Amino acid sequence: MKHLNTILRISEVLHQKYGYYVPIREIGYESNLFYKDELDENLVPLEVVDHLVEPFMTVAASYTDVEGNYFLVIQVETGAVEP
Repeated sequence: MKHLNTILRISEVLHQKYGYYVPIREIGYESNLFYKDELDENLVPLEVVDHLVEPFMTVAASYTDVEGNYFLVIQVETGAVEP
């Protein structure tokens, strides 16, 4: 079910920010287990995951438009109400 939330989030952001309507079937998704030292801090700042028990799961949704622009949403369950 986390995949669906992440897919809906990227679809919502693409529509609101860029005016794109992207069919769900065109959005890629995956889930991964990570250790803190494996993360790219440019994508997920360490302060977001410092308190998590390792390994932790992320769910990602991505879309590449016809111009080759790549869009990515990464969901990390942190237990916090606000990111």
